[in-house]
Amino acid sequence: MSNIIERVDYFSCGYCKNKLGVMFKNSKNEKKLSGIINFPAGVFLIKHREIGYVLYDTGYGIDILKNNFKYFLYRAPNPIVLKKEDLISEQLLKRGINQNEIRYVILSHLHPDHIGDVKKFQNAKIIITEDCYENYKNSRLKDLIFKEFLPKYFEERVEVIKEYKKLKDFPVKVNDLFGDGSLYLASINGHSRGQGCLLVKEKNLFIAADVCWGVDLMKYTERMRTLPKLVQDNFRDYEKGIDILEKIQKEKIDVVVSHDSEERIKKILYEENN
Repeated sequence: MSNIIERVDYFSCGYCKNKLGVMFKNSKNEKKLSGIINFPAGVFLIKHREIGYVLYDTGYGIDILKNNFKYFLYRAPNPIVLKKEDLISEQLLKRGINQNEIRYVILSHLHPDHIGDVKKFQNAKIIITEDCYENYKNSRLKDLIFKEFLPKYFEERVEVIKEYKKLKDFPVKVNDLFGDGSLYLASINGHSRGQGCLLVKEKNLFIAADVCWGVDLMKYTERMRTLPKLVQDNFRDYEKGIDILEKIQKEKIDVVVSHDSEERIKKILYEENN
């Protein structure tokens, strides 16, 4: 059945700032990496013809700006710029979409820039991968899972995805979320254990969360500095994730990640929606 997915829209829900030179070593053969770059907290709204609205991640929440020592440590290396009107709940209301209309929220992983506004969507079923759920249950300080950002009764509301199957001409196993071939969830380790990435097959689109910090930055992976490497859950798996994205691109599928520039993502989505 065609046109199950009516459209995919993108929202920038706050952003953090960092210097490329702090993240990657310079190369003698390329232009010097310099300057500050903004990393938007990207959120994707998917309109399913039968199910209705599905949200992929929820961006930052306003609580991350509170005067809290733990939050200060999180913000220190990557200063956050966020206003109330940037919240995904506020942006949806501006479009005339009530929070209660969101049927499902897919959380790629449980870092603050992906779960910050999830409490607002009280009627939504929450979807995460099994490895992500296990990471939540047995989290360490390094995992940066601030459980207070998750909704009350989170464990009762969550749907944990456990089974994955091979999809023809696709390099990683996936789960057909709604059994209609519209949305396929893949689990890719590296930045975070069990990171949930989404194939929107009709739109020829793969939303890859934080498999990398930007598709345009994939080429610098081998030059990542020590501290950014340590931020990853497992850097070897991170490198394998980059290989997966490159294979997906070779299949002529558009790849976007959560922290890609707003301009790049909107250009791709405009072409796919039309």
